[in-house]
Amino acid sequence: MKYVIDSKTYEKHIRDEVHLYGLLHQLAFLAGKVKDEEDMANLVETSKHYGEIAEKKFDDWLIPGRYLAFGDRDDLAELKAAELTPLTAVLKEHDAKIREKQRAASSNDPAYIISGSAFRMLVGDLFDLLAQYGYLRNRVLDVKTERQLARLQKNLSGDHPAIRRMYCRWGFAEDQGVTCYDILEAKLRRAHLTPYDPDGSEADYD
Repeated sequence: MKYVIDSKTYEKHIRDEVHLYGLLHQLAFLAGKVKDEEDMANLVETSKHYGEIAEKKFDDWLIPGRYLAFGDRDDLAELKAAELTPLTAVLKEHDAKIREKQRAASSNDPAYIISGSAFRMLVGDLFDLLAQYGYLRNRVLDVKTERQLARLQKNLSGDHPAIRRMYCRWGFAEDQGVTCYDILEAKLRRAHLTPYDPDGSEADYD
């Protein structure tokens, strides 16, 4: 099992360890300097004082006394619950925040899923429109006489079959047409897009 520890809790343990190291190091230093009974008495008094400090820290750590006697890790369950958070819980909370941000960001810009066939159809229609624009542009640039202009106008009168076929593929009825951007967007969304719901594929961590 992996856990996440709060930085303040972790840093407190580091400070306690450094403090205890300092006490032990000082005791070792005093022990090495003992030359007479006065030095020994000073060492004993200091050891008692440092022992009281160690006892106070041990009480603050809330380590069960049973753990000192038996070393059973199960006895640390309550301490772990107080100081540590399972990594799975942190990941779930993180993912929940990400989904919330995505929902907030997509409230005015919803996401959709489009099928491969619908996407290819729309790309093909866009390409056809570009090709027809290029063809029409060249026809217009080639007009030199009124007769050529009249012929071009006649060819462009009425509905173009290719455009009507596009309307049908996009989801418009035979008697419908595109009159504004919003109508085209709404029709394409209803006919070819599926709203994307990230919560529908949510995965739980074990």
